[in-house]
Amino acid sequence: MSNPSPPPSSSRVLVPLALVALAAIAAVLRGCNTPPPAASPTVAKEPLVYEFPIFDTFAVLKAWVPPEQADPASKEVMAVLRDLHHRINIFDPASEISQLNRTAAQEPFPCSDELWALLDECRRAWRETDGAFDVSVGPLMRLWGLHRKRETLPTDAEVATTLELVGLAKVEFDDAKHTVRFPKDGMYLDFGGIAKGYALQLVVDLLRQHGISPALVDLGGNIAGLGTPPGRDAFIIGVRNPFATDEILGTIQVHNRAVATSGNYERQIVIQGRTIQHIVDPRTGQPVANFAGVTIITPRPVNSDIYSTAVFVAGEPLAQKLTAQDPDTGVVLVREGQNGPDLQTFGRVTVEP
Repeated sequence: MSNPSPPPSSSRVLVPLALVALAAIAAVLRGCNTPPPAASPTVAKEPLVYEFPIFDTFAVLKAWVPPEQADPASKEVMAVLRDLHHRINIFDPASEISQLNRTAAQEPFPCSDELWALLDECRRAWRETDGAFDVSVGPLMRLWGLHRKRETLPTDAEVATTLELVGLAKVEFDDAKHTVRFPKDGMYLDFGGIAKGYALQLVVDLLRQHGISPALVDLGGNIAGLGTPPGRDAFIIGVRNPFATDEILGTIQVHNRAVATSGNYERQIVIQGRTIQHIVDPRTGQPVANFAGVTIITPRPVNSDIYSTAVFVAGEPLAQKLTAQDPDTGVVLVREGQNGPDLQTFGRVTVEP
């Protein structure tokens, strides 16, 4: 996650309705722990569209409601995303997470309510994924040149030493005081695997509070929606081909769920001729390349981001566990087969040609 310029004021334009995403994914979600809101009394045939930069990408909000309802909500969405970005951008020395990472080894760092809520999600995710998702992975990301450039591959000894700085079980969380402390200097937290999914969760929750439906939110490929677009039973989702990223492998029909994809085509680097993927296993210290892509379809937006990273790391056993514990969650694994991409699905998802 980089540090883009501050988002300008949201602008609104009318665009034709588009329901097939050639990007990684698109979806409609049922949301957090509340039932779907009733549809707006007035559902437009074409959506109002609001677009602004965030997390080194663009956030797009489409709302099939009157402007007097959508305009105020879009401004709140922009404010929520801007605040989150300024809190958790590890490349901004003034951000709250940078302050935490800088000082938590010396003394407990008192978190804002907003940061503590995110940390609660991270701790839950770590437990649910058996450690495959771990926001303390930051030192390993840096070691492998994913946060700062390096010219040579790390040695086994460097990996072993860095692993001593990783592991959420080592971090001291005080639930009463909302403080975080690191037992060792050099530890730090990195929200790269959850940032867009958590942002998506905040936006969806806000739209629900405003009763906005139908609506679709796209945060650079992490996509969620509310309600059903006019004249359709579901959104049609295009799943990107990781071996030819301008093509799709197929489509999925999704109603009231969120979708996210982790792929080996994202942010690769090459060191001494070795291609390093952007996801590192926090348990072994090694970059992972088990799959070409992992797509998650699930009711909670934040989980779509968490699970896509975690299943990319842990593979089929975790895919089976997650879909067993939530019957509304689906997983699509993509590998390179002898005759092209090979797809494997778990849970509630069907990929149509």
